[in-house]
Amino acid sequence: MNLRKVIFCLLPLSLSLWLWVKDGYRFAFWVTSVEEKKEVPIIDGMPELGTQTQIIWKDQFVSGIESPIIGFIFSLVLFAIVYFSRERKP
Repeated sequence: MNLRKVIFCLLPLSLSLWLWVKDGYRFAFWVTSVEEKKEVPIIDGMPELGTQTQIIWKDQFVSGIESPIIGFIFSLVLFAIVYFSRERKP
């Protein structure tokens, strides 16, 4: 099999693994919003009276374990198409 075809077949897997690693190896499902917790004083300028946690939601995509799985399946399908489509000479 040609090296160029093998690299072409492994491209979806490598791109999905790169995205998954960049987002932090999450073994959970995809997330479309991320929470940010921030401690704010109950009364402005008087933190000694107590603080409360403010949660701010940001719209952000974070990939999960589905990304490398989908990349692996897509790479297998491409490999099967390339492998079985070549002409076999008797």
